[in-house]
Amino acid sequence: MNSASNNHVKGKTGILILKILIFGIGIAGTCFLWILGVFMIAFGFLNQTPMVIFMTLVLLSLLVMLYAFLFCKTRKIWKYSGIAALFFMLILCAVPAYRYFTVERFKQLNDRINWDAYDPWRTGTKVVAVDAAPEFKIKKDLPRIDGAYALYPVYSGVVRALYDRKEYDKDSWKYLNTNGSDMTFTNLLNDRADLLFSAPPSKKQIADAKAKGLKYEITPFAKEAFVFFVNSKNPIENITSQQIRDIYSGKITDWSQIDRRLSGKIKPFQRNEGSGSQTMLQKIMGNTPIMPPLKEDRLGGMGDIINDVANYRNYQEAIGFTFRYFSTEMFKNGEIKLLSIDGIAPTVENIRNGTYPFIADCCIITVRPRSENVRKIIDFLFSTTGKELIEKTGYVAL
Repeated sequence: MNSASNNHVKGKTGILILKILIFGIGIAGTCFLWILGVFMIAFGFLNQTPMVIFMTLVLLSLLVMLYAFLFCKTRKIWKYSGIAALFFMLILCAVPAYRYFTVERFKQLNDRINWDAYDPWRTGTKVVAVDAAPEFKIKKDLPRIDGAYALYPVYSGVVRALYDRKEYDKDSWKYLNTNGSDMTFTNLLNDRADLLFSAPPSKKQIADAKAKGLKYEITPFAKEAFVFFVNSKNPIENITSQQIRDIYSGKITDWSQIDRRLSGKIKPFQRNEGSGSQTMLQKIMGNTPIMPPLKEDRLGGMGDIINDVANYRNYQEAIGFTFRYFSTEMFKNGEIKLLSIDGIAPTVENIRNGTYPFIADCCIITVRPRSENVRKIIDFLFSTTGKELIEKTGYVAL
């Protein structure tokens, strides 16, 4: 009898241990999913994560809480598990709610442009069509063009006007690209492009070329306004050049320092180092140090957390910068407005007459001896027809 009783006790003990083991593994796995979910949501991956994963995490939490409610009187472990589940569920729900009300509900302005709309020969393309003289036509050895986003309509128009279409269609991906100013200079230095359409290079980009024994040859062909913009609900219409410098140096931190009608901490957004607009900001700031840019955290490969320069989000307290054409034509947005600088609006007329304070050069840039066909492109842009292309696109030709 004693032997049978002992065996019975041992059996119960074994089952209990097995249950605890299974429960422990389940809780550990659930905790891992909880923590993973919190990190993915906290660092902005909720949009990329299927909603079913988020809901699964919440349901797991509810399941543990239900079990805890039913068995907490018999097992303390269930009581503590229920408390833990409630804690994690609150975090799971609180983090995305916090992100929504502080970040996600403000529309992010980025470079999501319909590039197909600026294809050189697509039906209904927005690219300006002009008839180039025969001496500018390029039949073979087509130059590989890369450049800034904002200038893409210009050099796509150049391709349409000058390049032989049959030759172009053989390797169109090679002859016409837009990678943003930072990457395009890398492509040029590494002989992956023959010429760039861009704002002038930054000091770092000049140093990078020098390190490779190269030197940029820069030919300005048009003018453009470098603009600052705010939320459309912000009553500010004008700002001074000095106030811009004071904002981006950190000397002015609140809108009340600009206008007594306003209050709230200014959120001055910047672009990544090497971009044409960030280089222009550095030029405007001169010797005045620029404050560290706002950052956004995101998860990178292998679990790394990467700090990126925060893209402009349309907060009512925010201020950002870009080029006029990009904001008014390629990325129209009724939720922002361009500011006058020193009382002068960034209009084509004010760019042409030189009164707008922040005017940028649009340039063709090379680092190697210019081929005959590259020279044809440059000559074309200074011809009557080339200037027509520039002006009809929306820039001010030299």
